[in-house]
Amino acid sequence: MRIQLLIATLIFFSFILPFSGSGQKSSNDSILVITGATIFASPEAQPIKNGVILIRNGRIEKVGTTKLVTIPVNAKRLDVSGMVVAAGFWNCHVHFIEPWWRGADTLPVEHLEMHLKTMLTSHGFTHVFEVATFHFDDVLALRRRIESGEINGPAILTAGVPFTPPGGSPFYIAPLKLPELSSPEEAVKFVTAQIDSGADGIKLWSASPTGKGIAEMPLDIERGAVQTAHNRGKLVFAHPTLIDGVRIAVAGGVDILTHVAPDNRKPWGRGLLDSMLKQHMSLTPTLKLYKWELEKQNLYSPNDSMMNTAVIQLRDFSKAGGQVLFGTDVGYMSDTDPTEEFLFMAQAGLSFRRILESLTTAPAKRFGASAKTGKIAAGYDADLVILASDPTKDVKAFANVAFTIRKGRIIYSRK
Repeated sequence: MRIQLLIATLIFFSFILPFSGSGQKSSNDSILVITGATIFASPEAQPIKNGVILIRNGRIEKVGTTKLVTIPVNAKRLDVSGMVVAAGFWNCHVHFIEPWWRGADTLPVEHLEMHLKTMLTSHGFTHVFEVATFHFDDVLALRRRIESGEINGPAILTAGVPFTPPGGSPFYIAPLKLPELSSPEEAVKFVTAQIDSGADGIKLWSASPTGKGIAEMPLDIERGAVQTAHNRGKLVFAHPTLIDGVRIAVAGGVDILTHVAPDNRKPWGRGLLDSMLKQHMSLTPTLKLYKWELEKQNLYSPNDSMMNTAVIQLRDFSKAGGQVLFGTDVGYMSDTDPTEEFLFMAQAGLSFRRILESLTTAPAKRFGASAKTGKIAAGYDADLVILASDPTKDVKAFANVAFTIRKGRIIYSRK
């Protein structure tokens, strides 16, 4: 009887470990096969109907039709017939600033996974870029615990603590203040310290709303920060606020705008747009943020001029061939549902494939990870999102997530 019980227990755990479980790692020889879905291997690829993805040890070994992929007899199967599989999504604008992340090095696994699920994994995000934090150590601790396999969560890149122009702490974080740098030398020292501490990028405000006006970043300070970051192989993000903030970001050599810049209700203008494209600047639009902010003040209407400007700026940037990176500002924005972001992107004229690109191949390329993630191909990490409905028919389906898989491990499953 004891032997039978032991055998049954071993069979149970040999099935469940490759799929999920807090603090549990997949077996080194684990094989997971996903069957039955329509597979979009990349934004450019034609869909594979009734496709098969063979995953071994967290990497994709084969992808194709049932005729082309032989399923090993010892494989664990996940039948997702009628669903859609794409590469795992990136959210390139998040924050871990809420109080429930404090003390992330010792908080219970269940606590952290619950908040990661609400904020990220239930929406298909296998990779995120955290573009500003107040408590850098907590973000680094959270990342360590995820990477160790102790916690189910996305890969985290972080820009650490951001900085502003002199007197430029934004009014909306009061009474908190950010570092306000007043010289190029301070910028060099600050950026060096951030990168040495583990930052994957640098974030600054090129134009910051203080509540009393707009504080603009002095160009010599910005250039000192950007050059130091670039010398270390790191990208620089800028919060632009308005068109002048974009001009300052372009002049200083910034790589990525963290938002569109609709505050003064002006389009980019052809000259500025050309400069952004010439510099290969990327854009994370965060369109839903503007609706959310207006709603907090009971000011939102479908024809609001700020909202319309935000949509037009994304439309013009995308039509001109600019690189769009998906992002929501979740963590600052308490509404975690990305559905409206997809709808606004479609309103701005982005096709299904263009939106999928912003979620997958574009960020993987921008952040130097395109050799291992961002598409579904042999040799790539098994970072996948499984959607319960078809986003080619309705972009809201991008938010209809049934499973999120990172390196072959299910980190979210809809119950």
